[in-house]
Amino acid sequence: MKSKIEKLNVHLVKECVFNKDERIFTKDCSKCSESIGDVDDYEQCVKCLLKSIYLGNNKDFKKSNLKIHGTVIEPGTIKIILNYFKKLKEINKIWRRIEKVGKSDCIFQEFNCRVESINNALLSFNESVIFDPILVFNLLIDVKDEILAHKFLNIECQKCSIKILDLLDSILEIFKNLEIVIQYLKFLENNNNSKDISMFYKKIFFNSQKIFNESGIINGILRSSRGELLESYCSGENRIFQISIFNIKGEYEKKYLVNYDFDSKGDEKYFKTIVNDVKNNLTLIESNEIIPLEELINFYKKKASDYLNLKYKLSQKEIDKVSYIAALYKLNLEKIFPLLVDDLIEEIFLDSPIEKIYINHQKYGRCRTELGFNHNDIERIKTFLRLYSGKRLDYSNPSIKVVLKNKYFYCRFAVDVEPIQLNNFALDIRKLNKNILTIQDLLKNDTLSPSLASFLYILVLRRINITVTGETDTGKTTLINALDLLTPKEFRKIYVENVNESLNQSRFERHQLKYKVDSLEDLTNHLLSKQNQIKNLLHRTPDIIYLGEILTKNEAEAMFHCLAAGLRGFQTIHSNTINSLINRIIHHFKIDKTCLHDLGILILMKKNREKRFIDSITEMREKLDEDNEIYENLFKRDPRIKNWTMLKDLYNSNTIKTLRKYEDLQKEKFDTLFYLYHDVFDTLRKLDKIIITKLIELFDQLSFQSFISVDALRLFWKNWKNTCGLNV
Repeated sequence: MKSKIEKLNVHLVKECVFNKDERIFTKDCSKCSESIGDVDDYEQCVKCLLKSIYLGNNKDFKKSNLKIHGTVIEPGTIKIILNYFKKLKEINKIWRRIEKVGKSDCIFQEFNCRVESINNALLSFNESVIFDPILVFNLLIDVKDEILAHKFLNIECQKCSIKILDLLDSILEIFKNLEIVIQYLKFLENNNNSKDISMFYKKIFFNSQKIFNESGIINGILRSSRGELLESYCSGENRIFQISIFNIKGEYEKKYLVNYDFDSKGDEKYFKTIVNDVKNNLTLIESNEIIPLEELINFYKKKASDYLNLKYKLSQKEIDKVSYIAALYKLNLEKIFPLLVDDLIEEIFLDSPIEKIYINHQKYGRCRTELGFNHNDIERIKTFLRLYSGKRLDYSNPSIKVVLKNKYFYCRFAVDVEPIQLNNFALDIRKLNKNILTIQDLLKNDTLSPSLASFLYILVLRRINITVTGETDTGKTTLINALDLLTPKEFRKIYVENVNESLNQSRFERHQLKYKVDSLEDLTNHLLSKQNQIKNLLHRTPDIIYLGEILTKNEAEAMFHCLAAGLRGFQTIHSNTINSLINRIIHHFKIDKTCLHDLGILILMKKNREKRFIDSITEMREKLDEDNEIYENLFKRDPRIKNWTMLKDLYNSNTIKTLRKYEDLQKEKFDTLFYLYHDVFDTLRKLDKIIITKLIELFDQLSFQSFISVDALRLFWKNWKNTCGLNV
């Protein structure tokens, strides 16, 4: 006769969807007399869940999802509970030995035997207790502590106590090797040893899974208790990934969720089940060669599409989306891939195997996800990166970096394992094909002001060297890429980079010659070094050089060699302040102080919780006296008013004074150019976003007219604004 719990379980099956081994196991909570209204009131649900798994441990949950009170729990999570139930027979066997201790030969049986009373307490286990591995584990710990704390005066009691302690340790050793207990012990470490079992189970079963309300999904977005929905957008091929950003009350970090947008009347659960069906019927490709990831995805997409056309009546749009997802599942990329193809994500982090992934988002800063990797996921990622990097990843070589570029993403993967990584796995993925942020974008998000942009544009047109400094992830490369887009169309630009982070401007008809040099850890040939290629620039006739990040003493020496020879362009150097930059150059790179003038304009980038911004624009003083500050700020951001102050008459700055020696740049002309450009950038800041091709065309004309005459520039700008319907 079936129990009440078994009767409440219902299998949801759709025709031609599930194969014989795959089911969704649903607990019908509506018929439960203790059904809860609030999903956060989960204690009774946990008890019911554990009983349901126990009753189905022979077959039902091995390859099935379980849905209980709106929460979908996957087989991997259920497995850690099943592993406990598999150990119950062994635990019971040891327990029977504990029961026999002192039964036959104890001389104190007729009295109040302390050991026997503890034994009786253990024997009081009932069905509701045995289902819960953590409750049993804690009870055993308490019993052990009770025995250890009791001071037995009689030698006979001590003998029985030692026997029971040895047997208890045997049982506890079994528990401590269970994944559910391992996770519980880590939970205790992170929560000040708070033995709140219900909170632990909430984290295991409820926090890490998708939570539905009675209506399930509305417009492809999960209804959730995670907070206010800030934005929802789609990414990936066919816009299949539905991204939702939630605000978490009382926290700076946002919540980043990924779902599938099938753009169909069919429900998401139905399509996900079709994906599983397709994945299980795709044959693994066999090859003796390393196949590019792009080709693998295309291969499985084609096979999936063929299978769908034969078995299902779906629209072509649905087939395209389902085959895409099925290919990712076949390649075990379904978790990380949506993050790799989201252009608004700048960096992806996983600090240890027991943590969740978190990201840096271009618009919302630091965001948490609900994505985690199990042991199999981690081993696949290691194999994947070993394969495509051709490097070892083990005890002898515990760190690797590999750059992967294909039509889907362009990222630098960095992985650390033992012995240098405490938890044996950490992952950092830096997106190298982030959204192109133009000067208009930077104006709109207050990275700089129209005044700063106007001054920098005057310098860019005249090939003044610009060195951008700041800490990691302050937007140094983003700024020089935005300035690089403003350079005149006719400039010949040469790039020397360890990692290609500059923009491909071929579609804008730019003249770009690019060189990729070996990174520090890969350097085996001096001819391929960055410093060697920088020195070779003198024979390649560039108008602008783009050196990317200057990391070493040799690279710095080569850079100053080129700057002293008259080459000009853009480069970045890590530092915290202008003073620390100068210290790095003089003391770490061993560059003579007299060479500092060649750096041109120095831009210091900073980042706070809200945004990235230019902190200051600086130049070196004419005389580099030991007793005085050797640099001065032209612009400085005031954090109180969140705006910039011009600290010096720009026309009398050393940079403009130097220009005036070789160009007829009277004050009236300089002021007119400055305020015309200021109006350009102020207008762009107020206008809706202009597509990048139109923006490039605008600046091509601005640069062209600028060198004809001020009047020609003024007339062009007036006509452009009239064309846009702006009040002039």
